[in-house]
Amino acid sequence: MPRLPILARDRRRLQIAGLLLGAGLTVPLLLWWTFPTTSPTPIGATTTPQIVRVGATLDAPIPADWQAPVLNPELEAQALNIPETLPLTASVLFYDSISADTVFTTTIAGLVASEELNLRDGPSVDYLPMAILLNTTPLTVVGRFEGWLQVVTPQRALGWVDDSYVALASSAQALPQVNLHADPNPALIAGLTVERANVRAEPQTEAEIITTLAAEHGQVNLLQQREGWFNVRTNNGTEGWVAAELLQADAYILRRVPTLSASPNALEAVRLARKYVGYPYVWGGETPRGGFDCSGLVLYVYGKLGIDMPHSAAEQWTGGYGEKVASRRDLVPGDIVFFKNTYKKGVSHVGIYAGNGKVIQALSESLGIRVSDLSNSYWSSRYVGAIRPFP
Repeated sequence: MPRLPILARDRRRLQIAGLLLGAGLTVPLLLWWTFPTTSPTPIGATTTPQIVRVGATLDAPIPADWQAPVLNPELEAQALNIPETLPLTASVLFYDSISADTVFTTTIAGLVASEELNLRDGPSVDYLPMAILLNTTPLTVVGRFEGWLQVVTPQRALGWVDDSYVALASSAQALPQVNLHADPNPALIAGLTVERANVRAEPQTEAEIITTLAAEHGQVNLLQQREGWFNVRTNNGTEGWVAAELLQADAYILRRVPTLSASPNALEAVRLARKYVGYPYVWGGETPRGGFDCSGLVLYVYGKLGIDMPHSAAEQWTGGYGEKVASRRDLVPGDIVFFKNTYKKGVSHVGIYAGNGKVIQALSESLGIRVSDLSNSYWSSRYVGAIRPFP
């Protein structure tokens, strides 16, 4: 077949088509050649769930499906033992004196044989202490029950002591067995001493009157007490404060009404700190989003309540951010407690006292924010002191 001549015009078209075809194959090849070949890094599993925040602020709440890290079971249990009504301190020790002419069928002499011994209002540790008896305090022993002795003190207080800590002049078997005992957890109720009493919003006479109680309304439940006032709940569920002199209950009941001894701001500090139990420990952290270290938790909590503190346990101790607390026995919820020689010499750790001997503190990366016991030998041996930011 004869070869047909290619016109100049057709040759030009073929050249343009070839160039376009070459460019169409080359550009994708160049892009493929120069594009990074790294593969995505797989996300590995972690034993400690990470806190993820949503929202625009650092204070955005933890998501509902977030789970706290696995923590020390003993400290976890201590955290759960803090009641929602925190913080409350032990009630003041007091008792009723018995009559001087009270007669007991059998008595023997005894002496306290311990440095300190609790006089309780029943024969077990489930009962509350009424007084602390010092070594060699003379006792008149009048009864016994399962390893406990019923005694009369020199101040005419009738109570119970553990027989392991009492030296007796003769055998306790001669004493009568006392089998009837009061309920260690009685209903905390009181009646009015007057015909009518105002229930107020706060424990002060200038506070708003919520309602008025009358004698015919019956008794009220005692929730807590503070400086001459009782926080009460009426039979219809109303809660408020009534002046102590307007209510009547025996000493056995009053001993069991918790004493609210800290200021409202101090109580708020504990409640706020308690929210972060279970959060992670992060060195240098000072927000819920970023985690906390020990001084960062204190800085954040008290910053929310208007006290601007430095991010340093030592500087918080020396910076004059509150009154120094004279003794560990004087601690109240909301006090800031300091420790020395934990990871370096000098004041090096800080926590928030929660009442009942408990401290909320950022402990370590493995434990996070936990509740520890101030009587623990590690903490008691390193305790430096405390400050009270809110009088």
